[in-house]
Amino acid sequence: MKRLWIAVTILLAMLGSTLANSRYLNNTISHFTRQLTQAHEQAEADHWDAASDLTSQVTQRWHKHDFYFHVMLPHRDIDEIHLTFQEVEEYLKLEESDQYNAANAKLIAQLDLLSEMEQLNLKNIL
Repeated sequence: MKRLWIAVTILLAMLGSTLANSRYLNNTISHFTRQLTQAHEQAEADHWDAASDLTSQVTQRWHKHDFYFHVMLPHRDIDEIHLTFQEVEEYLKLEESDQYNAANAKLIAQLDLLSEMEQLNLKNIL
């Protein structure tokens, strides 16, 4: 009987840590996407410096979480997001609105998919 309780305790600890990881990742990604959406709005209003500042803040926060993301998530996805961050920043420097809008939308979609991938739901279990 003691082994059963130990196994149940370990299983509950793993479930709890999985849920905590999912929540933390979702909150972090949501903050990133909100700021990138604000940056898009600033670029639409021709406030390129403000858009660049917001995007730089997100990039810095992304890099602060880099180790965590590489441990918890697929490297291929993380590497693709790194490349898209660089692409977005280059279009901001050039003030190319069409390319920036497309790259920023791609980055937001990649982040949303990353967050969705880690959510505990039937689609991800099956």
